[in-house]
Amino acid sequence: MHFEGVFEVKAPKEKVFWILMDPNQISQCMPDLQNLDVKSPDDYTVVVRAGVSFIKGDFTLHFNVAEKSPPTHAKLNAHGTGIGSSVDMETTMDIADAQEGGSSMKWAADAKVGGRIASLGQRMLESQAEKIIRQLFDCMQHKLESV
Repeated sequence: MHFEGVFEVKAPKEKVFWILMDPNQISQCMPDLQNLDVKSPDDYTVVVRAGVSFIKGDFTLHFNVAEKSPPTHAKLNAHGTGIGSSVDMETTMDIADAQEGGSSMKWAADAKVGGRIASLGQRMLESQAEKIIRQLFDCMQHKLESV
């Protein structure tokens, strides 16, 4: 599955970058977060309650930062397992100054899903993933724009 978009926020790109790269900050915006284990800012694991349709349970995702060029670019890889399923994901973010102030981040994520969740069908998975992405970015926007 492939997802991409543009996230615009009234905050400087440095602030956007460092909050997105801080596991303690970004995890506050992960829906249904159960646990966060930070080995380093570039290597951390989260447990989230996840599910689609009748398949629900805890999912463990291990994130590692593969590329980092502050404050404009980052690439994260994630591998997760849970509820009889697996996911491998690669996410890239490119942050620039927005024309009217603030920042604009182009992002893209590619995910490969296997197991029980994959059997539900791509349309259902994409719908659930888009809902989670919206929640994450709504939270990030609030976090970045509040003083």
